[in-house]
Amino acid sequence: MFQGEFSNNMDDKGRVSIPAAFRDVLKNCHAEGQLIITRTPHSRCLVAYPKREWNRLQKRISATPPSEALRAYKRIVISSAQECLADRQGRVLLSPALRDYASLNRCIQFAGAGETFEIWDKSSWDKQLEADLMLAQNFELGL
Repeated sequence: MFQGEFSNNMDDKGRVSIPAAFRDVLKNCHAEGQLIITRTPHSRCLVAYPKREWNRLQKRISATPPSEALRAYKRIVISSAQECLADRQGRVLLSPALRDYASLNRCIQFAGAGETFEIWDKSSWDKQLEADLMLAQNFELGL
């Protein structure tokens, strides 16, 4: 499970190091180590799926009846998906299109989201946390 928040810097070529804790999850729970990084329609960030989770998403998409909303979802998520395998330094190369979508600058924020993790521009992440704080105050788990 991907959890925690980590910041790393992206270089001028668009390479950023996946946090060591997330690389450990990939190594221990997702032996293939391959990631699919794509846009999400929910926020101006990127989502990284281990290959197994990406395959699960693909199956859910295939089982969904055709609709305009599904086509829109595919255009946003499937069309932008890029397969990534980290280099020896644990870095992945993010395409210019993905970087533009998420407005990624030098300082990158990684946020664990369970079976996936998100990749944010640090300042966008800070603003999103402020907005989420307001929403979360009204959320109860029933514990």
